[in-house]
Amino acid sequence: AARLYRLAADQGEDYSQYWLAYFCECGNGGVNRDMAEAVRWYRAAAEQGNTRAIAQLGVLREMGRGVARSEEMAAASYAAASALGAEELFAACDATPRELSAVGSGALQLQLVIRDLALAGRLAYPGAVEKLAAISSRREFAFACCMGCGAT
Repeated sequence: AARLYRLAADQGEDYSQYWLAYFCECGNGGVNRDMAEAVRWYRAAAEQGNTRAIAQLGVLREMGRGVARSEEMAAASYAAASALGAEELFAACDATPRELSAVGSGALQLQLVIRDLALAGRLAYPGAVEKLAAISSRREFAFACCMGCGAT
């Protein structure tokens, strides 16, 4: 999967840049964990307005993972993601419990929902924390977190 994402990322496709960054951050998809490469791809996607990448850069800045720790820069990233709307992050927050329970058990798909809810929670979106708590009761939650980086 990472090979195909890399081809599209090299062509400037922000969705692929985000996923390649995610794979580099977590060591998923046949890619070795490489935080410098993850930050590079998150930045490339963020420069094109990818709200997931912008918000994830905020998380990395807040935690000091792959970049210098800076709460100010993290807050700026979260504000930028919020200003752009971050609809894809908030879609999981607006989902009904039935829609959330219908999320496939595929680890990558569930990881995306978990990460979106966690990022939306950092952006103070109403209902994000509650939805994350609800989905965390699912058996697949632990598996998805183990397969990837976890929720943040």
